Amino acid sequence: MLQFSLQQVLPLETATKERAKSLLPGHAVVVPLPSDSPLYTREGVSHVIHVLGPNMNPQRPNSLNNDYTKGCSILRETYTSLFTGFLSIGTHDETVADISAPSSTYGKVTGDKSKLEGPTSKSWGSWAQALYHIAMHPEKHKDKLLEVLDDFVVLNDLYPKACKHLLVLARHEGLDCLADVHEEHLQLLMTMHAVGLKWAEKFLHEDSSMVFRLGYHSVPSMRQLHLHVISQDFNSNHLKNKKHWNSFNTAFFRDSVDVIEEIKNHGKATIKDEDCWLSMELRCHRCRSAHPNIPRLKSHISICQAPFPDALLENGRLVLAPKHN
Repeated sequence: MLQFSLQQVLPLETATKERAKSLLPGHAVVVPLPSDSPLYTREGVSHVIHVLGPNMNPQRPNSLNNDYTKGCSILRETYTSLFTGFLSIGTHDETVADISAPSSTYGKVTGDKSKLEGPTSKSWGSWAQALYHIAMHPEKHKDKLLEVLDDFVVLNDLYPKACKHLLVLARHEGLDCLADVHEEHLQLLMTMHAVGLKWAEKFLHEDSSMVFRLGYHSVPSMRQLHLHVISQDFNSNHLKNKKHWNSFNTAFFRDSVDVIEEIKNHGKATIKDEDCWLSMELRCHRCRSAHPNIPRLKSHISICQAPFPDALLENGRLVLAPKHN
């Protein structure tokens, strides 16, 4: 059982009071810990979930007076609230708008894998529609956009997972994710890649030490096909949990060059949608060493000078500044 010192608990208490003044039986409150909290920096704890179950003690508030029928009902609500809160952590900070995650979490494509090869059945929560609305109505979001053309827009990810993290967002109706992409969309993908490459090269001109990768999440949390252009420093306070890291550093992340090649040859992209990718152990994307939590991993990658794996150095998967003789 974990035991915490007063120094560790005080920031948690403060953060909890900011989130909720009180808590009723059957409810839960998710408290994100500040990045400078000792629990976060030393133990890798990014969130704490407070829950309050049924109470049969007459000396305490909300006593049920041995009403076990009502107690079971509240207990059921307690577990539901707990798991809903836990699932919401995975999607927190993934959206470009500050919208609470719905009960249908992570905005995933529904159905079995076979459906990914044909028309897809989608269930997107209202919070996951933000990119779609930006793509369809860029004139309403001019303050967020870096570039606007007929087929795409470019914007900064509002919760970047690295020093530089852009999205190249397709503006075509019906292109929610990679599973919707087919041979007729090849030219669009190539254009999006070229635009992402242009922005990466712009940043490299400003800082030649940076390294970029362009790609797609197999199953995105946000509706509307978007290409990530992300620097490989992963130096960001918004990178908080295992799902964040693994969504960019496992096979769940599909390199743009590979997607284009697959569309050319097979008319569809391979979708690595297995949840196991997001729950894999944390490993450095350079030396592949394993780490117990995000703070330890981030501390390591800030100093790791190992070369990138050969697979990433092939086929233009990484974008680097040109070498000068």
